[in-house]
Amino acid sequence: MVMSIVSISTFAGGLLTNTNQNAAFLRNPARDAVIAIDGVYTNPAGIAFLPQGFHLSVSWQAAFQKRQLNSSNDLFQMNANNNSKNRFFEGVAKAPVIPSFQAAYVINDKWSVSAQFAVGGGGGKCEFEEGLPMFEEMIGGAVYKNGGTSYELTQNLTGKQYFYGIQLGATYKITDNFSVFGGARAVIASTGYEGAIRGIKANGMSSADYSALSAQAAAGAEQAAAAAAQAQAAGQADVAAQYAAAAEQYAAAAQQAGTVAALTQDYELDCSQSGFGVTPIIGVNWKLGKLNLAAKYEFKTKIELENESTNSKNVDALMPAYANGAKVRSDIPALLTVGAQYEVLPSLRVMAGYHQYFDTDAEGSATAVSNNTWEALLGAEWDVNDKVLLSAGMQRTKYGFEDSEMGDTNFNISSTALCIGGAYKFSEKMKLNIGYMHSFYEDHDFANASSGSLCSYTRKNDVVGVSLDIRF
Repeated sequence: MVMSIVSISTFAGGLLTNTNQNAAFLRNPARDAVIAIDGVYTNPAGIAFLPQGFHLSVSWQAAFQKRQLNSSNDLFQMNANNNSKNRFFEGVAKAPVIPSFQAAYVINDKWSVSAQFAVGGGGGKCEFEEGLPMFEEMIGGAVYKNGGTSYELTQNLTGKQYFYGIQLGATYKITDNFSVFGGARAVIASTGYEGAIRGIKANGMSSADYSALSAQAAAGAEQAAAAAAQAQAAGQADVAAQYAAAAEQYAAAAQQAGTVAALTQDYELDCSQSGFGVTPIIGVNWKLGKLNLAAKYEFKTKIELENESTNSKNVDALMPAYANGAKVRSDIPALLTVGAQYEVLPSLRVMAGYHQYFDTDAEGSATAVSNNTWEALLGAEWDVNDKVLLSAGMQRTKYGFEDSEMGDTNFNISSTALCIGGAYKFSEKMKLNIGYMHSFYEDHDFANASSGSLCSYTRKNDVVGVSLDIRF
């Protein structure tokens, strides 16, 4: 579950898929039918229509995101240091250096080969300096259940997630207007989580205090039981019964104090996860004069993450999925993209695209029973002159979550991203792209049935980047 909190998608895309793998995306995201070097990812079948020779694009991006959670729960009023029932939590994700490259070699009129390296999912760290509402609800609820009237704690959580992708493939031009692509992407998953809940107190007492209290009560139970046995041997049945009742009370007190001592101990999470998967990819491109049509299908990627949690403390029972040596599935959903590009004028092009993610078929997916994610994209490019290009576009991302599937560690908010930027052509063989994307997220308000909290989730996201396209 914690993995979802840092399924960062700092760029754009689905639950575990980043569809922004070149800075050209930031100036115009509707690139599913472009004939360009960044098409190695967005439209690999279109590579066949590039000029013969070697093409290379090197890209840098920086992404910054905030995840904001407003939670309201009566339990929060038991917090001795902040007794407001309304609480605000924020996670900050920073990814200042996100590199990628695409390369293609158009061999002849028929064959082309291509390769790329990019961060296909995740892409940075997300830090919640004050932790998450769910952990405070867990501690507060346990204290209340055991008769407590107040609690104290400090908490924090940091997660990182990188799904590196290395893609290789070949494109074949069947006719002068129609081409096909086949290839695969090796996905190397590297994730990690560090966090702690410390300084927990119930009614002003720490775990050590309750452990001492439990030991004292247990000793009292032993003494009372011994006194009851002596009284029984002396024929003092009434006195023996009194001591036996006292022994039971002491034993119950010892058990309750021991329970509270256990729940007020420190919890520490230090878990690294690694995994590997392969994504088969196929694509087609159909060029019809001023109109270009393209489609791509990425098959589901099976990934099993294995934990290394050697420095964690007391979290196995709390979060068994992050125990040392445990394995969890985190499949990347299959993805279908379709796109079109039309040349309105020799200097003006308009584009559109559609993405369909098959989330519910991916094992380990945060969406289990609801609709799949979809995206719609629009864009335009204008050649101001032989050197300067201006472009803009938008992307609408709609997730299929029901309220019952939402939570502090699993919330993906539907959004509309606006992109703007341009390109400068130094020569016929060298071009610089620059772009900026800002995502407008919805506020998702709902009642969390499992915790009893009223929740409101949203995000803020900005990405900037540049890429250099070179042809040899």
